[in-house]
Amino acid sequence: IGHGFAGVNLPLQRKAYSAHKSRGPIVKCNPEDSPVISENFDSMFRKDGTTWGSKSYPVSTVEEPEPLDIVTKSIAQALVTVLKGSLDWYYHKKSDFARFFVLETVARVPYFAYMSVLHLYESFGYHDRAHWIKIHYAEADNELHHLLIMEALGGNKEFSDRWIAQHAAFAYYWFCVTFYFLHPRGAYYVMSLIENHAYHTYSKYIEANKSWLASQPSPAIAKEYYEGGDLYLFDAFHTTRAEEQERRPRVQSLLDTFESIRDDESQHHRTMLSLVERGRP
Repeated sequence: IGHGFAGVNLPLQRKAYSAHKSRGPIVKCNPEDSPVISENFDSMFRKDGTTWGSKSYPVSTVEEPEPLDIVTKSIAQALVTVLKGSLDWYYHKKSDFARFFVLETVARVPYFAYMSVLHLYESFGYHDRAHWIKIHYAEADNELHHLLIMEALGGNKEFSDRWIAQHAAFAYYWFCVTFYFLHPRGAYYVMSLIENHAYHTYSKYIEANKSWLASQPSPAIAKEYYEGGDLYLFDAFHTTRAEEQERRPRVQSLLDTFESIRDDESQHHRTMLSLVERGRP
């Protein structure tokens, strides 16, 4: 994404892809080791991040992407401000869990949109995007479990909340597909703002309700997700930390649960921001 993937070392699921003609990551396969991706990457997107790269558009793998233009940033910030304002206005007197249910329903949508576009490009023979599909799938899976937690807390009990969440998600999906297809880094910038908003929303909620949250048990789905034995997808979306700094949350109370969700949103924000600013996580 943007310029260059030098230094990226992302494990691929199961068997590594072989080298594809003259494009894409060159994967060195060793039956005893995890596949290692070499530094020979073309850029996924053109230099300014507005359109997809192509075989006829060679891009340097060393330079950083150009800064995102002020117009794109302004439009993205205005969009997020409208979305945030609408949600806060409607839910300021309603249950926090209902608001979080809507937030988490919509939060999954961009990752689905990214995967849809990336799958389309795979159909055109651009298999070097496969590792991005894995990351975005892991992010979507994480948001799914946030959603399941909110459902376990009763956030979806009202028909009106379910109706708003479902219709907002449907409309937002098609917006994200179009925006990501035309301006991938711009779409990532929007998502970085949304994830940052989610992080601060949960932080404020935790500070305002810390004593009560600490006295409540953690939902079973939260313990299953954060403390379960299979943390492959949980680890997969942590792209901006060193391997030795792996997260292993312990969720004994509802406070632990919300702190874990907040920290997940922080990781999503950092991943999206890195994609915008560096062209890679």
